[in-house]
Amino acid sequence: MKIGEDTTIKLHFEDYTGFNYTRWWSSLLGRILLHVIWPITIGYCQGGKEGLEEFKNAACLHSIEFDAYVEDNITGWHAIVEPSLITGSTEGNKANLTLKVRIDGPTVYPMANVIIKVTRKGANGAILGISYHKISLKAEHIYLLDIKPLKSVVEIFPGSSFSVPVEITNRGNYIETYRISVDGDGVASLFGSQLLTINPGETIKTNIQIHTPFSLFDLGTARKVEIKAYPLSSPENVFTAGISVVTRGTSLQFIPVLILIIILLVLLVRLLVQVVRIYSEPGEKRSKNLVSSFRETFGRIFSSRKIGAEKHKVMRSEEKVKEKDLQPSSDNLSDASPSKPRNLKKLMSKIKREEMKQKRKFEKL
Repeated sequence: MKIGEDTTIKLHFEDYTGFNYTRWWSSLLGRILLHVIWPITIGYCQGGKEGLEEFKNAACLHSIEFDAYVEDNITGWHAIVEPSLITGSTEGNKANLTLKVRIDGPTVYPMANVIIKVTRKGANGAILGISYHKISLKAEHIYLLDIKPLKSVVEIFPGSSFSVPVEITNRGNYIETYRISVDGDGVASLFGSQLLTINPGETIKTNIQIHTPFSLFDLGTARKVEIKAYPLSSPENVFTAGISVVTRGTSLQFIPVLILIIILLVLLVRLLVQVVRIYSEPGEKRSKNLVSSFRETFGRIFSSRKIGAEKHKVMRSEEKVKEKDLQPSSDNLSDASPSKPRNLKKLMSKIKREEMKQKRKFEKL
């Protein structure tokens, strides 16, 4: 059925009451039976006065009334049958009827049953019988979806993901399963497309995950992003809604690398400054200061290994000095015994000075 238009259905009526009053009334015998014999034998003898009255109401030409309505009074559906009344009907009587059904706009009820109530009436309007006839109808399939992003403009870092809340309303007249996806300039849906099943007239709030393209640094790029949806039963019916995404700044993925680069640059600048300062000094002092400056700048990075090696080197140097000082020379052997204590004091003093010197050197490292 078309939405918003009258749908005409042709119907055919034929009277199957089982008693043709016109044929019996056309002969004299029939009139005697109808008005004398049968009212007594069939009506009064079987039902008394009430039976007689019922027979008189039935033994005549009947009127047939037609009434059309929608089962369960579904909103948006309307039905009418024409003509609504046929008079002088009896067995074998035929008539053509027209059923008109209308649907006002996209209703949330795509299917309905139209009931035609048929009432037979006899003499004096007495109801002789009622029958019901059902016709099942189906509205045309309407695809209509309303997509409403709750954010029209989003600003975010490049290479980042964000969520856009969206309200989706099924304005159609059938329950539908829609596939939701994202399309735009370099952007993509983080988890691909998603499926939503929505009843007619129902509104569902969901979040669309969007990922922006990577960039080291972005001064501000506006990107048009489209949120698309189409029913699985009809992929050619595509519904869209747009938002604007502005990427600005540095990608969050690049920040740790950037911090490391800055640290290395600071260390390098510091080393260069010290090298320039040292090269302005005399030659021998310049060489010593250059080595110590390099150790001071980069010593913290490789501190554990170098300090261990230098400590071992200092300890070996101390052992060599002690061995050299304790070894007696030819001059010492030729000296007389009275000068031996004095030479020993000088030797001990020299050893202490060397230990202090090596200790200060170790502390600098």
